Amino acid sequence: MKRIQIIILLLGIASLHALSQTYKIDTSEISFENKLRPCFSVFYDASAKTTKSAWVKFFKKNYKINVKGLGLLSNKDIIEAKDITIGSISDKRMNMYARVIDHANGSEMKFFMSFGYDFFIGPADYSKEFGGMKIILNDFSVKFLNNYYASEASSLTRKIKKLEKDQKSKRNDISKNLKKARKESSAVATGLEVKNNSIQREIEEIDTEIKNIKTELEEIKVKQGGIIRN
Repeated sequence: MKRIQIIILLLGIASLHALSQTYKIDTSEISFENKLRPCFSVFYDASAKTTKSAWVKFFKKNYKINVKGLGLLSNKDIIEAKDITIGSISDKRMNMYARVIDHANGSEMKFFMSFGYDFFIGPADYSKEFGGMKIILNDFSVKFLNNYYASEASSLTRKIKKLEKDQKSKRNDISKNLKKARKESSAVATGLEVKNNSIQREIEEIDTEIKNIKTELEEIKVKQGGIIRN
């Protein structure tokens, strides 16, 4: 009985761990050159263009590899680097591909590689090399998502500050109108009261907007905490 309880507890912890993960790398397949090829699949919150741009920069900075297919005149679904070597995967020459497309609320990446024309790296034929690919995909995912969520959080924080500044300005307008109303006729005072009521509603609407943005910020914090290698 005790053993069953321990197993249930471990399964519960594993389930919570999986739910807390911001990204998950799965072994999958992709149709490429009229055949199914083994690959890794992963979903990101960022758009396909943002993900592709980060992928290109990652390989340029860390491996001195120029990934082609993204630029001023092109934005292909599949970006690639041919006849390359990555020592942590293999000392042989390889071709590297990533298909990145927009998906609901973000993007999907499928990462695959081959030796030459038709020898694609997968868990069956080249398990060690396939494992090396996963390490690199984890390296990219952790770096990319940390930077992406940090940028998103910074953007939302700026929005909040701008909205709070707008609120302060509107409250000052209300204060000025109240002072002015004391010196004016009742008709003018009534008009200023109507104006202040309208401004107050705008302030309340901004309050709601700020609360929504703060909720987004909290969600980002949770996602940053869930950036776990897998």
